[in-house]
Amino acid sequence: MTTIYLIRHGQKEIHAGNPGLTKIGVTQAKETGVYLSQFPISKIISSPTKRTIETAENIAQVLNLPYSSDNDLVERMDWIDPSVSRDEFLQEWVKSTNNRDYVPKYGDSSRDAGKRVGKLINKMTTDNHIVLVTHGGAILDYLRNLFGDKRISALRKHYNAGDDYQMNNCAINKVILDDEPTLELLNFIEHLSNNSE
Repeated sequence: MTTIYLIRHGQKEIHAGNPGLTKIGVTQAKETGVYLSQFPISKIISSPTKRTIETAENIAQVLNLPYSSDNDLVERMDWIDPSVSRDEFLQEWVKSTNNRDYVPKYGDSSRDAGKRVGKLINKMTTDNHIVLVTHGGAILDYLRNLFGDKRISALRKHYNAGDDYQMNNCAINKVILDDEPTLELLNFIEHLSNNSE
């Protein structure tokens, strides 16, 4: 049996490119590490973006463990090009959320992003507790592939750009992979001192 803790990165700076964490995001990551210290975590793997690396670093410091990064944990699509407006990026994002096979201009389809995360998880050895620090979209894409939309429907919200799923900063999603996968925690943020977002 393998237990996977899918952690969304902490609060990030809002700009195109490769933003890092805000001060709040650093605090969120440290608090996440404190919460995870009750489990026998054996490995921490992060997406290679600045915000996920900084989140993994802070969790790893608390747990006194090393961490590594893996490209399979990158987000479905990232707002990298500052010449692309945030509105244009969000329109592509929402379109790819609602049509899981749509390949957006700036990344992967939702279904393929979930498969990519699943491929990495399937390579993990059994009987471990593994932390994966990644992105809200990538986590939801994986969970949608594994459990279907109905299981995570409470996270679906309507925004100005359309319907999407909301995953909070440093939310913990605990998946137990046994004969039948179990979703034990979904968008869990009770470990955070400022969990209003």
